[in-house]
Amino acid sequence: MKTKSIFFIPPFLITLLFFTIQCSSSKSMERESAVSNRYDDFEGAKQSAGVTPSPKSESKPKETKSQPRMMVYTVVVNLQSKEVEPKVTEIIKLAESFGGFALQYSSQGTIQLKIPQENLKRFLLTLKKESHNYSEDVSAKDVTEDYLDTEIRLENAQKMRTRLLEILKSAKTLEETLKVEAELSKISESIERWEGKLKYLSSAVQLSTVTVHVRQKWEPVVQKDYKPGPLGYPFYYLYLGLGKVKDGIIWLFVQEIPKET
Repeated sequence: MKTKSIFFIPPFLITLLFFTIQCSSSKSMERESAVSNRYDDFEGAKQSAGVTPSPKSESKPKETKSQPRMMVYTVVVNLQSKEVEPKVTEIIKLAESFGGFALQYSSQGTIQLKIPQENLKRFLLTLKKESHNYSEDVSAKDVTEDYLDTEIRLENAQKMRTRLLEILKSAKTLEETLKVEAELSKISESIERWEGKLKYLSSAVQLSTVTVHVRQKWEPVVQKDYKPGPLGYPFYYLYLGLGKVKDGIIWLFVQEIPKET
């Protein structure tokens, strides 16, 4: 008869295994506490240096200021008036009251105006109220990118001119001096060109262009009934009688024409 063998573990081996597990767990706890202490020391050093830690959950992205759009407005207005020249003078005075001015105008009714952008809407509304058969066409152009690009080009050119001036001071030969002065002349021309473009764009944004075409207003001529005075009635009836006699003579003449058979 076979007997089952029971696997027997000695008690001292169990005690040794339990002791090893406790030692490993205590060592891991010591390492974690050491890491935690080093982290605390690092945070304390940052605070003593004036750096305040901010948790990731509370960190906010930096707010970037959006560049306002730079728009150039152009308006074409058509309207009618009984008299053209007085209306042209009236429109110029109206533009001046809104801070604008006339670039050119003609007695035929064409006016080119410059109106501050902040007053453009109010100027057009006032002109519409004081005009007949008014119509307008408004267009806008965004020059923001062009303006920023010109600013960057200008800044780079100014930096280059500063560097060339420093090189010019350290030039030792006449040839080096002439080369640096030639480059300085080119950079100065570029700077003047970029500055002029910036002024042009700024002026175009601040002052909108308004072209007004004034046309003569057509009105039908109304014929008034003739009413003679007390002494005019005999002549009036005589005129009517002669008209009847003329019609009768013409009728008799037509009747006497022989008809073809």
